[in-house]
Amino acid sequence: MKRIRLAVGATMLVDGLLYLALFPLLPIFAEQYDLSKVEAALLLSGYQVAFVATAIPAGWLAGRLGARTVVVGGLICFVAASALFAVAPTFGVLIAARMLQGVAGGCGWSAAMSWLTENTAAGQRSRAIGLISGISSAGAVAGPALGAFAAATTVLLAFSLIALIGAVAMVLALLAPAGRRAPPNPPLVATVRQLLHHPAMIMALCFAFCVSVTISTVDLLAVLELGNRGVGATMIGLAFSFGAVLGVGFGALAGRLADHYGSFRLCLAGSVGLVAICLVLAAPLPNWALIGALIAMGPLFPLMMTGIYPLIAATSDELGLSHGTANGFVNICWSTTFGVMPLIAARIAEWDGDDAAYLAAAATTAVLAAIAVLIRSRARNLSFIH
Repeated sequence: MKRIRLAVGATMLVDGLLYLALFPLLPIFAEQYDLSKVEAALLLSGYQVAFVATAIPAGWLAGRLGARTVVVGGLICFVAASALFAVAPTFGVLIAARMLQGVAGGCGWSAAMSWLTENTAAGQRSRAIGLISGISSAGAVAGPALGAFAAATTVLLAFSLIALIGAVAMVLALLAPAGRRAPPNPPLVATVRQLLHHPAMIMALCFAFCVSVTISTVDLLAVLELGNRGVGATMIGLAFSFGAVLGVGFGALAGRLADHYGSFRLCLAGSVGLVAICLVLAAPLPNWALIGALIAMGPLFPLMMTGIYPLIAATSDELGLSHGTANGFVNICWSTTFGVMPLIAARIAEWDGDDAAYLAAAATTAVLAAIAVLIRSRARNLSFIH
């Protein structure tokens, strides 16, 4: 079990590493390739487009081929994406590398998390996922730092280092045991239909959308605004890194909180925090406050992750399904929003200003959280959800 946790942790570490290394470089790429806000959003969204295409098939295949096999395949894609980032000569190649990274992420978030939860007792899942979310945040610490390092040195050097880390993670996955065999799923369409008819799954989807709507809006608009004000990539990278440092410690705490108060209450508290940050950002703020908002987002993602995944696993267990398909379905929903929301936020910001985009994100998140509360209050047979 320890080797599985180590392999899953390494997989999530490298995904966060490459995903967030791009953000401090966004102003540099925007200047180098003369990108508009929408084109910058397209670069960020390339990950989500490929993730959406991969997440459900990867989760379903994890139940058929074994989670470890799918995880190793995803890590191969990760190493290849890092190599492409290192040598990309054009904006089109950068988009291709970002999409290949999305394939790797889809395998990691669906199959690796299934590998973890299916080999962890139900009463220990919150803490296990809290630990993994902390490790993922460690990747978020190192990712922006490596992005800032790339800005200070060369993209080739920084992304070659990331590729090497991905290769180490692949070795760890190959050395870990395959673990418990997941229960066989019905055909993919029938599996998705079963999941969508379960109220706990709808609650998980609502909370997943809360995360993606707010974080994608803040990450795009706050970073670009700081860049327009002359704040360098190094300072932006440090802001992301400090927020992720808070997330590292908060992951383990979130696991304990979920054990004590329940996954549902943990997600609800995190959603309130996400709404509050967007409302604050809608006001005119100095640079230090924008940086503070980026930092404050850091602990909220592992908190939500620690609440959502036990909710998914419990739903899958009740339906007698493998965890991979359920993971993939939730992942595809929030990844779709991560891909689409930057484009929507960019358009709203160009039409009516950044404040309007932040208010729209806050209102959407509040409505989604209210829907989850309404479902929880009306649904029956949800004694396993607390």
